[in-house]
Amino acid sequence: MVSFLPLAASISFALPALGLPTGYPSVKIDGVSGQVDMPLFGIGTWEYNDTLAEAAVTTAFSLGYRHVDTAYIYENQVGVGRALKKSGVSRGDFFVTTKIFGGLNSSEAAKALDKCLEDLQLDYVDLMLLHFPASTSGTGGAALRKEEWLALEKWAKAGKAKAIGISHYCKRQVEDIQSVATLPIAVNQVQYHVGMGSAGDYATDFKIWVQSQGILFESFSPLCGPCGHTDHMKLINGRLVSKIGKAHNKTGSQVSLRWLVQQGIPVIPKSSVKEHQQENMDIFDFELTAEEMVTLTASKSPPVGGGPSPTDSGDCGVVQQIIV
Repeated sequence: MVSFLPLAASISFALPALGLPTGYPSVKIDGVSGQVDMPLFGIGTWEYNDTLAEAAVTTAFSLGYRHVDTAYIYENQVGVGRALKKSGVSRGDFFVTTKIFGGLNSSEAAKALDKCLEDLQLDYVDLMLLHFPASTSGTGGAALRKEEWLALEKWAKAGKAKAIGISHYCKRQVEDIQSVATLPIAVNQVQYHVGMGSAGDYATDFKIWVQSQGILFESFSPLCGPCGHTDHMKLINGRLVSKIGKAHNKTGSQVSLRWLVQQGIPVIPKSSVKEHQQENMDIFDFELTAEEMVTLTASKSPPVGGGPSPTDSGDCGVVQQIIV
């Protein structure tokens, strides 16, 4: 049996200034010093260079976006920082998520964390994530995961992050962190989209278990960017989402995003096109029916993209040993 949170129960509404959409929707996450409001939608910047990231974030913020997602490894934090600075939006009125990669020891992590603030021209970020449970080459393991997490905690306790979390982590990797954590794991950011609603643990990085731990499950690639052009388009103008969208006078991509946020799952769709950015944010003035939600959840296409198989994201198989 699939259950969905009622809209009013899963989303809290605030009315910040500076032209936000009526009632910017957010969810509560466990922060360093109490709960933090995390926006349910934002602008993603994966694969954008500094120039394109600056342009995309500038346009998005002019439309009313107040959440941007970036990462050290994206090499575009400077561009994101420039866009934030020239937006004219007060620091307390926008939310920034960034990430440092896995496989770092304490000193390496501290340097990477401070470099993020330097590039972004910020004194703090709202959410800092450990981007992967190992390095790009697979170097990592339980001991290094714990060391890096504790370095992140120390940094956050110094006032440099309101909340901290992880990305691409599976159950056993989360348990490594839980064994030493003194601060809450606020978020696990994982690939999740229509087509994965009934997928197994190795595709969704143990979604149900993660949520049972009080960790917010956030979707990256909500329109399945890593899935390749054919599968990616199934979530934009495919038959299923388009048919449901027609009943609500909405597009297929809006249905795909709505399926996520209606479950209280934040989304960070990526677009540098103003019209698409507007479309991606206009998902809070309609509600999918219970039957539509069940139908979308039962869909098996497209499956997880970028993993070794359609049923495996690859994250759960990350090596545990430190490779010397």
